[in-house]
Amino acid sequence: MKVAISYPPIVNNHGQKAMVSQNRNVQYFQKPTYLLPVVQAQAATWLQQLGHQVFWDDGNAQLKNYQQWRDDLVLESPDVVVFESTTPVMKFYWKATTELKKLLPETIFIMTGYHSMRRPEETLQESPTDLVLCSNHIDFVLAKLIPFIENNHPDWRETCDIEGLMIRLEDGSTRDTGRFRQVEPLEKSPLVDRDLVHWKNYAEENGNYLQTPGTYASSVVRDCMFGKCTFCRYNGEDLTFSMLPVEQSLDEYERLVNDYGVQEIFDDSGVWYRGKEAREFAQGIIDRGLHEKGCYFGFNTRFEYLDEKTIALLAKANFRFILIGLESADDETLARLNKGYQIQHVERCLSWMTKYGLHPHLTIMVGYYWQTQEQLDHTVSFVKDLMFRGLARTLQVTLCTPLDFTAYHEECLRENVLLTRNYDDHDMSKLIVQTPIPHDVYYQAVREMYSIAFHPLFILRQIRFLLSFRKRDWQFLFIYGVRAIRRVRQHIFNLTREQGKSDGRLEPAPAD
Repeated sequence: MKVAISYPPIVNNHGQKAMVSQNRNVQYFQKPTYLLPVVQAQAATWLQQLGHQVFWDDGNAQLKNYQQWRDDLVLESPDVVVFESTTPVMKFYWKATTELKKLLPETIFIMTGYHSMRRPEETLQESPTDLVLCSNHIDFVLAKLIPFIENNHPDWRETCDIEGLMIRLEDGSTRDTGRFRQVEPLEKSPLVDRDLVHWKNYAEENGNYLQTPGTYASSVVRDCMFGKCTFCRYNGEDLTFSMLPVEQSLDEYERLVNDYGVQEIFDDSGVWYRGKEAREFAQGIIDRGLHEKGCYFGFNTRFEYLDEKTIALLAKANFRFILIGLESADDETLARLNKGYQIQHVERCLSWMTKYGLHPHLTIMVGYYWQTQEQLDHTVSFVKDLMFRGLARTLQVTLCTPLDFTAYHEECLRENVLLTRNYDDHDMSKLIVQTPIPHDVYYQAVREMYSIAFHPLFILRQIRFLLSFRKRDWQFLFIYGVRAIRRVRQHIFNLTREQGKSDGRLEPAPAD
C-alpha cells in the first residue's frame, strides 16, 4: 500500500505557520522551527521495511503552501493518509479532511495526535475521517494496521481487532477496538531512516542547535518515566513508559556522526536516561570516540534526575544542551503541578551543570489560573538571578495553555476558569483562563524574562564564560547569540500580541 505521513501547511492571519510536529503544543511562527516528528518517522521507516510505499509529506518543512501541498497529495493518490493533530488545529484538520475526502474518495484517512486519541468520537463526528488512532505509539499500531487493511480489504472495518482504534463503519456508525496496550519492547520499532524522511529539511532551523546540521535522535524513552505533571501530555492512563536499550541508541549516534556528518544531536524524549543508563550512555560515547568528533549532544531532563558524577561524565562525553522544566519558582505551584521536586534543589543541579560546561536551558510558564502577583514576581526575580549568575544559558517562556484534555485542562473545566471553548484559541498566543490579576501583567512578565538576553549583566556573564576557553562558549556568544536575538523577538511577539485586549476576568465563553 502507499501510505502518506502528512503535515499540511497551516497559516494564520498573521502569516505565521503552525508548528505541529514534535511540539508539546502548537505555536505559530513567522520564522518557523521545523522539527522532525520522531515517532511518525519511525512509523514511516517500519512501514517501508514491511514493503509498503511511504510518501513522506511534510508540507511545512518542504516549504509548500496549502494548495501546492494539497495538489501534490492528490497527485500521489495514496491508499492511506496519516495526520497528526492537536487542539488548536483540530478545526483545520476537520475541514481539510472533508475537502480531501471529496478529491480522494477511496483513500483511508487516519487521524492521530493527543487531542483525537482522547476525543476520538468528536473527530469522527466532525469530519469524514475513517479511523482515529487512540494511542501515541503510532509506529506500533500502524505496523499492524496497514498490513491488516491490505490483507482484509474490503471488510477490514468490521473485522479489525487491533487495539486502540475508533473505526468508522460503512453505515456511518463507529466501532471501538478497545484500549491500546503496548506490550512489545521499544527496540522493536526501527531507528529512523534519515533519507526516507528528508532529514536535512529539519537540520538547520532549530533553536536547540548550536552547530548545524543537527538532528533529533530516535527517542530513547517513549512518554515519560515520571509521567505525573498535570499540565503535560505525558500524563494519563492512556500512556505507557518504555525505554530503548543504551547500545541501540549509541549505534544510531555513531551512524549519525560518522555517516551523516551531524554536528549536534538532541533527544526529545519527555525525560532522557537517568542514573545507570545515563552513565552507560555517556561512557559509550567516549568508548566509541564520538566525543572527539566535534558533535554536541543534548536532551530533556528533570531536576534531581542527574547527580554530579553523572553530569561530569556527560560533560566529558561532549554533551552540551540540557533542557529542564523549571515552570515556576514557588513551591505551591510546583506542588499543584505535581512536578515532584522543590525549588531548593534547582540551584544545586544548575551549579553542577555550569561547573562542567553544560548549557542548561530553562522552560518557564506563566498564567496559571491561581498565580498571584507575588508568585509571578518571585518567578521573574528567581529566573533573572539564575541567568545573571550564569547558572542557565538560555530560557523559554510560554503561557500556560491547557493542553488537550490533560489533568490541568480537566481541572480548568471543573473550576470553570476556562475563558473559551473554541479550539482555535489554544495556540499559546494568549491566556485563556481566568486569573487573579490582569492578563497584561503576565504578558509583561514574558517580555521581562525574554529581555534578559539583552541585559548588560547577562551579556557580561557570557563574556566571562570565554575565559574558560571552551569552543562552545565562544560559539554561544558570537554565533548562537545572533540567531537568538531573532528568535527572542519572535517569541515576545507571539506571546504578548494580545496584551491590552483582556483583563483576565471575563466570563467563560460558550462552546463554539
